[in-house]
Amino acid sequence: MNVRALALAAITALAPAATLAQDLSLTFAQADYREPGTPEEALDSRIRADATELALLKDAFVHIDRAGRDRQSGNDAAAAAEDKIAADNLVSFVNRYSNHRLRIVFLRMAAIRYLNAKEWQLAAEAAQRMIADPKATPLTKAVGARLASGAWQMLAVQEMRAGKIPQLKLQPSTARGGVAPTPRVPDLPWKMFVENADVYVENVAADPASQLSAEGRKAAGGADAGMLELIAAQVEFGYDNIEDAQRRFGKLIGKYPSRPDILETSVPYYLDSFKILKNTEGLEAAIARIEPAVSAEAKKAAAAAAAPDASEEAKRSSATLTRLAAELREAARGSDYSNAAALMAKAEGLAKEGKPAAAEYKQAGALFEKYATDNKASPDAPNALFNAGLAFDRAKEPKKAIEVREALLAGYPDAKVAQQTTVILGGTLAASREYAASAKYNQQYLTRWPDGQHRCAVLQNLGVALQETKRPLEAADAYLRFANDPTCAGEDPNATARILYSAAKLQADAKKPAEAKKTLQALVGLKGVTDVVAKSYQADAKERLAKMK
Repeated sequence: MNVRALALAAITALAPAATLAQDLSLTFAQADYREPGTPEEALDSRIRADATELALLKDAFVHIDRAGRDRQSGNDAAAAAEDKIAADNLVSFVNRYSNHRLRIVFLRMAAIRYLNAKEWQLAAEAAQRMIADPKATPLTKAVGARLASGAWQMLAVQEMRAGKIPQLKLQPSTARGGVAPTPRVPDLPWKMFVENADVYVENVAADPASQLSAEGRKAAGGADAGMLELIAAQVEFGYDNIEDAQRRFGKLIGKYPSRPDILETSVPYYLDSFKILKNTEGLEAAIARIEPAVSAEAKKAAAAAAAPDASEEAKRSSATLTRLAAELREAARGSDYSNAAALMAKAEGLAKEGKPAAAEYKQAGALFEKYATDNKASPDAPNALFNAGLAFDRAKEPKKAIEVREALLAGYPDAKVAQQTTVILGGTLAASREYAASAKYNQQYLTRWPDGQHRCAVLQNLGVALQETKRPLEAADAYLRFANDPTCAGEDPNATARILYSAAKLQADAKKPAEAKKTLQALVGLKGVTDVVAKSYQADAKERLAKMK
């Protein structure tokens, strides 16, 4: 399954949390209070501040001012450094004066400046303190969780790139071989991202930014709650917490039925979660439940897209929802893929019992091929074609097997099964005496995967194909590449002896005595030969070398 790239939560540097309350009274300030313009403004004039308190704030505001001036002049690196120092000072102030009525505001200011300086963990920690504050209201929890989730996500991405935590891989059912999932706790940055995404969703109604338009929300540093929920579901899926991921994807589908950007990821993974958990009844019930809702939204979107003044975005939305609705309707009827898999299993059972199974294999291959044709954009399409090739092979339909494998490589060259398909295709073409085509695919394999695990077999097959197409020196070269590869040559000295003998003969027939002599010497010096025929080749090689002197 081709996993779509995870969308990063929007982080707008130095953006206000939303429309902020304009007066700084003696009441305890929540996350929507505006940022003080000066240190004196931040301190209550009716309560005498000590010198240290004022000095700490003044130092912070000096660096805030410098950061602003550096940013205006285009010196982003210097601005980020100043933001880091300002944020450090603000956190130090809160640590020292933990009862200050603006402590949440200062933590918000610090978190935003840490984000601007790409200090993701420090930003997350400052935002976490906002959420954990005993006086935090739902508004403050929403703003704090929004900042924290963005920071934790960026830290997770940074640590994945650095190799500190594993890449987030969403393994579909088709790649698991029926093995049960192994749930595990996400690594810390992803774990904290999920927790904060949940906190934000719980308190999103209190976030002033959530009431703005999409553009306004972005300008105000707001977050898309739906996207946060979607990424959280993908994280849980990636850590094999399939039941939790299933719950999250199902909730997203019900909550955002008109958002194709959410549905195009949620629907496939939601349905696949049932396959991973081997819950066929649950899968059928889920399809029956969500298909009518998605189809209804697809009709609305199609009507909007048909309007004379329809935007490109409306047209894209319509196309996505229409495709999802069609896939769900197909699934509701019983998908070709599932039926093909059932037929394949039936054929395997018949074959094990020694009963004729060609008809069932042929039907399975046709259904797999039909699925791939009807669902070209599906992440399962290449697997369907791969399975079709196997089915046609077992049905004794080599031409059809070759046809679907060529279609797989043409349409999905980067599929996980492409490497194995290339090997099989080279072999089946040779078996059909289509040596030129066989040579093409064997060479393609060696070009794309020079160190691939199947290279030894491919080199042998390539040599045979080139030999059959009257290209003796190229064939000899393929054989020698095999013999000079320690892995290939070490597998079976007897096979290596045969290959070296064939190469030497081809070189000699092509009037290349020097090359033939070198190859014969390699054959004579080959250790571990035990087979009678292979030993006879070594003996003949000695005689030939003696005549060459």
